[in-house]
Amino acid sequence: MRTGETMANHRSCCGGSHDVPSRKARRSTTEEPVIGPAGPISTTIVDYAARVRFRLPEDAVERRAQQLHARNSYDCWNGLSDKDQELWRHMARVDLAG
Repeated sequence: MRTGETMANHRSCCGGSHDVPSRKARRSTTEEPVIGPAGPISTTIVDYAARVRFRLPEDAVERRAQQLHARNSYDCWNGLSDKDQELWRHMARVDLAG
């Protein structure tokens, strides 16, 4: 499929989530973690995000997360849950800070 054809059929992958301006708007603040610190892995993700928040611009993290996701998945970014998106953001933070 060419790029134009992909975009024409793109609405079927995420239920029209592209019509919504941003999924980020659903979050009340960026201080509030999407993933609650309920275990060792989620605690590590939340702690790392807090540690590097002031070193990495949030828009750079978001762009890198979407690039990593696009490179490694056929799913639509807007169709992912907030928790899945936050996992990609964590991988982006690790990549950018490393």
